[in-house]
Amino acid sequence: MRHVTYALTPERGYFDPSEVIFRECGVVIRSIQELDLLTDGTAVMLYQAEATRDQIDESLARTSEKVIDHQVADAGDCVMLQVHYHPSDLIRNLLELHDSYATHLDFPAEFVDPSASSLRLSVIGAKDQLQEQIAATREEVDVTIERIGDYDPGTDRRFAGLTDRQREVLLVAVGKGYYESPREATYDDIATDLDCSASAVGKHLRRIESELVDATVSDRAMNEFRDTVAELK
Repeated sequence: MRHVTYALTPERGYFDPSEVIFRECGVVIRSIQELDLLTDGTAVMLYQAEATRDQIDESLARTSEKVIDHQVADAGDCVMLQVHYHPSDLIRNLLELHDSYATHLDFPAEFVDPSASSLRLSVIGAKDQLQEQIAATREEVDVTIERIGDYDPGTDRRFAGLTDRQREVLLVAVGKGYYESPREATYDDIATDLDCSASAVGKHLRRIESELVDATVSDRAMNEFRDTVAELK
C-alpha cells in the first residue's frame, strides 16, 4: 500500500460558505477528526476548534439554515464540535469522489491555513487508485502533493506531520541527549552532525516540538470527546 499526503485549497478560499462565518466570529477550525456523508445527502463533521462557546453559538446562529444539529464538548485548550448539516456542492462532490475509490482517509485532516481553508489529507491505498483519485480531485480543487511513500502501519501518527528533514533532526537531537535531564547536547552539537547552523537546528526543533504537542493534544481531546458522547447515550 501507498501513503500520500496532500493539501487541498479551494479557489474561493472556502469549501463551504459557513467557514467564512466561523472565521468572522473568531472560530478557528484546526482539524476534521471524522466525517460522514449520509444517505439523505447531509453530512456529519467532527471538528477540533479554538473558540469560546459564545463564538460557536454566534456562528451556528448565523448558519442556522444549514445546521440540523450540533454537539460541543470542551477538551482542554480546544473544543470538539460535531455538526450535522447540509454541505455545499463542493464538499458533497469531494466526499462522493472519495467514496468511489478503494482508498482510506487517515484522520485527522488538518487545516494548514485556516484563513484560506487549505486542508491537509493523508490517504492510503493502491498506487493506481491514489493516482486516479488525485487526478479526479484536481478537477474540483487545487491539489499540492506534500509526501508520498509506502504505508507503514507501525509508524506513530504523531510523527506523520514531520518532514524527512525534521525527523532527521529529531533523531540526532535524541541520540546526542538533547532531551535528557540535564541536557547533554546543544544546538551547536546537533548542527555539527547535520552540517547546518545552530540557528537552523533551533528553528527545526521548535517546529518539531510544536507539531508533536499539537498532535498529542489532538489525540487527548478526541478521547475526551468520545467519553463525553458515550455518557450522553
